[in-house]
Amino acid sequence: LWWNGFKVLGFIMFSCFMYFISKLRSPKKLDAPSDFHVVIIGSGVSGICMGKKLNDIGVKYTILEKSGGLGGTWYDNKYPGVACDVPSHLYSFSFYLNPYWSRLYSCGAEIHAYLQSAASRFNVYPSIHFNKRVVGASWDSRTCLWTVDCTDGSQYTANILISGSGALHVPKLPDYKGVGSFKGPSFHTALWDTSFNPRGKTVAVVGTGASAVQAVPNLSALGVKSLKVFQRTPCWSPPRFDYQYPEYIKRIFEIFPLSNILYRYFFFLRNELRFRTLFTKESWITQKLSDRVHHMIRGHYQKVIKDKDLAAKLTPSYDMGCKRITPSDTYLQAFNKDFVHLVTDKIEEITENGVRTVDGTEHKLDAIVYATGFDLLQSFKAFKYVGVDGKDVSESFSDAPNAYYGITHQDLPNTFWLLGPGTGLGHNSIIYMIECQANYVVDGISKLIKNGARSMVVKQEVQRNYWDYTQNNMKGKVFADNSACVGWYRNARGVNWTLWPKDLISYWWETKSFDMNDYKITY
Repeated sequence: LWWNGFKVLGFIMFSCFMYFISKLRSPKKLDAPSDFHVVIIGSGVSGICMGKKLNDIGVKYTILEKSGGLGGTWYDNKYPGVACDVPSHLYSFSFYLNPYWSRLYSCGAEIHAYLQSAASRFNVYPSIHFNKRVVGASWDSRTCLWTVDCTDGSQYTANILISGSGALHVPKLPDYKGVGSFKGPSFHTALWDTSFNPRGKTVAVVGTGASAVQAVPNLSALGVKSLKVFQRTPCWSPPRFDYQYPEYIKRIFEIFPLSNILYRYFFFLRNELRFRTLFTKESWITQKLSDRVHHMIRGHYQKVIKDKDLAAKLTPSYDMGCKRITPSDTYLQAFNKDFVHLVTDKIEEITENGVRTVDGTEHKLDAIVYATGFDLLQSFKAFKYVGVDGKDVSESFSDAPNAYYGITHQDLPNTFWLLGPGTGLGHNSIIYMIECQANYVVDGISKLIKNGARSMVVKQEVQRNYWDYTQNNMKGKVFADNSACVGWYRNARGVNWTLWPKDLISYWWETKSFDMNDYKITY
């Protein structure tokens, strides 16, 4: 194919061939000391992925999970309409492709079932200790060991500590005046009350982020009397063109795995292209392409929203990508229903009977749903890290935590983060980002053991230079600072410490090998 002029097709076929060849070779088991042990915090996507990778090389580990089941965010979130806004064939492990996804964008329950299946398939379950909430971890420089403490008084000792607790697990509630005075049921989407029945009630949804975009249309279909959506800033909600897979398509994916792989590659490369067209402002070409896309999506708003004044209120004035893009086929359409109302007046306070806005109107309510996102800073400070020289590292995070490729920190020897600071994505699958990090961690652990070393910690100058590198690459990106919009990507100073500033292929390339020269090694 290559020599006959079909170079793109030839490259794809060669890549697929090499992919299959790589799967035929089993990872080599390490000759690790019998007492060598790893503790992983969290049994979500990161914990399951890391457990599988450690099983591959024969390293013993324990996963500490604060909840009663695995799955992380897909175990915790049960609000109506919870789903993923990345296609399921891409939002899955590359080493465990699923030909049986029911639809393009699967619901939370199906994703949770997939993670349970993966944990069983790769024998991760036996290493999970449930209902173990970690409160602290301390490093002993003499023994080069971590001691991990849980709320129930139990302790675990580890040569390596890996945090897979994620960034979206501490719900953020607004600090409105009187927020605790409301007499009816009120809760965050991440703390959904499964006994709550919205039928016949007047319900408020505060916020218009990702969870609101999913919850609003689903609540409107559950028999509510009235649904009021309190909007501070409108969101970009382009159509996602969701559809259900026919059985014959699933059979094709099952019988011909190559078709599943190519399908996954299509979405991956499409999303990488979107990064270049929507998230960067580095050339006139990307600017032109971005302008064209924005024009199309604005036209979509005008087309699907019947009331033109309402369409104007729901259309953002900032560029797509400045905040998270939240695709939906039903969110905008929900506002065409007579009982769904958009409130754009600023909330002044929460009262006993509802919400009062700055115009003096008190909106009488039966229930309030807070779709107000997560506290990322507290998520990274979920427990106390006592690292080098007895220093509480969480205190040094300030308002902009950072780590080398979001994985290692200069004050935390033998410690790795999965989905750490600066590794969020606004355009592609976070699961592949986690896989890149897990591969990097396994390479590091392997080299530590093979070299007979006791500990390693990233050099201060390496981490400092990396921070400068990421902030320099933020320039020219729509999510670089707060000049266009304010959102959870950035802190109050406008510093974006949450996102990886480049495409995902670049991250894979830069983390494909663990360089021992970047670390101080103790033998």
